[in-house]
Amino acid sequence: MMKQNFRTAAAIGVAALCSAFALSAAHAVQPAVSMGGDHALVLRADGTVWAWGYGGSGQLGLGSTSTRTAPTQIPTLQNVVQVVARGSFSMALKADGTVWAWGDNSGGRTGGNGTSVPVQINGLSNIVSINAGTDTAAAFATDASGRVYAWGSNSSAQLGTGQVSAGGNYVPRLVAGAEGAVAVSASDAAVLSLRQDGKLLAWGLNGNQALAPVAGSATAPVVINALPSVQAVASTSINIAGQYYALKNDGSVVAWGQASTNATFCGQAGVRTSSYALIDISPIQGLARISQIEPGDGHTLFIDADGALHACGTNSAGQLGDGTLVNPSTEAPKIAHIAGLPPVVAAAAGSAISAAIGTDGSVWVWGRATNLATGAASKSTTPVRVMQAAGVPFDAGRVGEASGMFSGSQTGPLGIATVDVAAAVSTLHRGKAGRVYVAAQTGSGLFFLGSNGWVPYTTMAAIPPYLSGALPRSVPVRLASSENLTGLKGVQLLVGYGLGDDTAAVTEMLRSGRYQTVHTLN
Repeated sequence: MMKQNFRTAAAIGVAALCSAFALSAAHAVQPAVSMGGDHALVLRADGTVWAWGYGGSGQLGLGSTSTRTAPTQIPTLQNVVQVVARGSFSMALKADGTVWAWGDNSGGRTGGNGTSVPVQINGLSNIVSINAGTDTAAAFATDASGRVYAWGSNSSAQLGTGQVSAGGNYVPRLVAGAEGAVAVSASDAAVLSLRQDGKLLAWGLNGNQALAPVAGSATAPVVINALPSVQAVASTSINIAGQYYALKNDGSVVAWGQASTNATFCGQAGVRTSSYALIDISPIQGLARISQIEPGDGHTLFIDADGALHACGTNSAGQLGDGTLVNPSTEAPKIAHIAGLPPVVAAAAGSAISAAIGTDGSVWVWGRATNLATGAASKSTTPVRVMQAAGVPFDAGRVGEASGMFSGSQTGPLGIATVDVAAAVSTLHRGKAGRVYVAAQTGSGLFFLGSNGWVPYTTMAAIPPYLSGALPRSVPVRLASSENLTGLKGVQLLVGYGLGDDTAAVTEMLRSGRYQTVHTLN
């Protein structure tokens, strides 16, 4: 029991480490970009959000419906760790675990009326990741305990009930059967969710079994047993039922789903014919050592371990970035390898538009870029640098020492408390050898959660990690479940991770400042 260990263990000589570990400072985040129908959001390394493009539904978050052709800071957003742009809708996740939305309110995705400034989505806390369908679909949030919340349209059973329903759903609701999630990727029609154990869940529209090999046109969460261990998932809005991707642990990518147009062929094998052409779960040839998948509306981007960017899918506006408007076909499947970019740390695929951020902080767009890159052609088939002003390139900031994201929450009073903490690992560090640490500070004592439970730190002993080995995307930890923690008011919970083995990981974590006080028991 957490309470018993806190009270009986005695810490020795911990003042220096307590002071270092418990410092809570603002950390830089990894720059990120997200693309909607005709607008873009960039999360800069300082945690600010910048928007530009078409703003007719208030999706730029600037308090108006004007169009901006250069990145403009959204003044009401600070300390942001993730952004999502979809259709005419936008969303942001703050470091404190709150979710904010603005723009088109189709299906109730902004929690009520449409708004041109960010508003907080009520009923969500301790959130570690967000996602949304491509256009007028649902929105999703995953908390530190691995629970998935959904709101918005349920026209294709996106809310996970197994049934479709009309109208909007303004209040986030738990998706039953989707527990243990670390990531969610949604198309307009269906949802994929990656669990902490590497298994894959799917729910939503299942036309002709394009989503999952189960009966029924709509499905509640179901495990896709043919993919027992993956590290990332992606849902692409293409045709009716969508096309889906999974990144396997060896860096290869598989795809499945509908393929009733030539543009969906990206080098997959195993195409079968029915009234609607479907692709069985099949490897994509020509992709290797992939570290990230970024799905869009009909096309998908892939970042490899060297920071090179690749693409496949529809290419009507040059969104594949290879200098052509040539679509793939059944006779000539196509993986585009995008030239002219520095090594890439982030990418995004929208509706006939693509974007990337380089390690140098440069931001690039291509495809249907009329409102998103000054002077760009209506169809830019190669990357164009985004400018802040004439002659001044927009800078998203450098990654530097990416901090990851850490969170914690408490449900109920101390007499019957459920306590969760979590670490979300930076994309730069996923798969690398490291250690995740969970600690509690009480007075001058520091306790670490290891394989044998809570133990006091001493200067003569190695610090026990909660997790050792290849770092996953996310590490949610339930510390207490409806337990009596009376008497522990004020105990601080801390989470961090470091790269390397044993003491090297501790040193690297402290040097990089990759740790945070995530909750104080109350």
